[in-house]
Amino acid sequence: MSEKMKTRPSIIQRMPLPLALLFGFLLLPLGGILLPITPEIGVPLLLVATRLLGRRFQWARRFNAWIDGKWQGVRARLKGDPSSGRPALWRWIVGAVVIVLIWQVLGSILLVGAVLWMGIPFDALVPPGGFGLAPIAPELSAMILFAFLVSFVPFFFANLFAYRYILKERVMRMFTLTGSFSIQRMFAGFTIWLAIGLGGLLLLELANPGVVRWTFNPVGALPYVVVALLFLPIQTTAEELFFRGWLLQWSDNGRRRRWVLATLNGVLFALPHLANPEVAGEDLIRIIGYVAIGFGWAWVTLRDRTLELAIGAHAANNISAALLAGYVGSAIPSVSFWTMERIPVLQEVLLGVASILIFTWITARLPHKHAGKSSTSQASRKKQPA
Repeated sequence: MSEKMKTRPSIIQRMPLPLALLFGFLLLPLGGILLPITPEIGVPLLLVATRLLGRRFQWARRFNAWIDGKWQGVRARLKGDPSSGRPALWRWIVGAVVIVLIWQVLGSILLVGAVLWMGIPFDALVPPGGFGLAPIAPELSAMILFAFLVSFVPFFFANLFAYRYILKERVMRMFTLTGSFSIQRMFAGFTIWLAIGLGGLLLLELANPGVVRWTFNPVGALPYVVVALLFLPIQTTAEELFFRGWLLQWSDNGRRRRWVLATLNGVLFALPHLANPEVAGEDLIRIIGYVAIGFGWAWVTLRDRTLELAIGAHAANNISAALLAGYVGSAIPSVSFWTMERIPVLQEVLLGVASILIFTWITARLPHKHAGKSSTSQASRKKQPA
């Protein structure tokens, strides 16, 4: 290719200056008007306008230089920097899309298949106001729980597949960046969160006498217990792998503050729970509890550089809701010893915030050989062989 072809000016550069300025001043206000209405049209018009006006005005040239710099940064992130040790941005994006698609498509197929196979009535599957308002036979509860939870099996394996074959990273790094995963610390997270939850249940009963009632029926409860103990850990671990594994490692580039990463992760964790019955309608403010819990589990994951505590705590949270103390408006049925009625919104939010503060404070005092390294970032390491 000749040097002349390499340096051939663009159509904007070849356009006569008066014509370029005329079109620039016409497109600039038009793009500004269309930007809030149809940004897919407004943005290109504004970019073309500033290119045209850049032929004459310094402010347009400065804006174009700023856009060019941002675009070069995006291209560099998409391609990735081998020296940084972090996978290319496109791998994170494609992997996240693959994970969600596998979860939603295969998960929905398994859910519908389980419902049809077991003959679960639709009105029993999605009761108005959620579960807990009316008693359900333990056998039916077990079938409904199985149908819901089996849909999370593809979600679990999709995380592992994407991390290994799209990010090209060792699967162990999704669970921990310390080099080893401690089962003892995972069970410590389970036990501490369970104790905090039972303590909170006692406080709520003291503050609202009669809000917690005994509802356990042992007849036919065994199938439900088996399903809960087998599949709830898969569901909770799948969510932890995606939110505190995939998304948290993606957002942590080694330069963002821990509280920013944890807040973002808490908000992302809360978004799917907007579909839960307990936060529907006027009770939307209860979503703050999910944000707080997501924030806390992300905080301890960043602090310890491992998912041990978050996986244990999440499992304790859902298993206790299924087997120990369910609540009215739950997204899943429970065959629990107690059922808790709706409590005032302020009490529920304060309980969620207090629980995560206590959990964070207690777990910070657990022995941890990797304490002091506060990031999940891969930016500071050289890429290891896949």
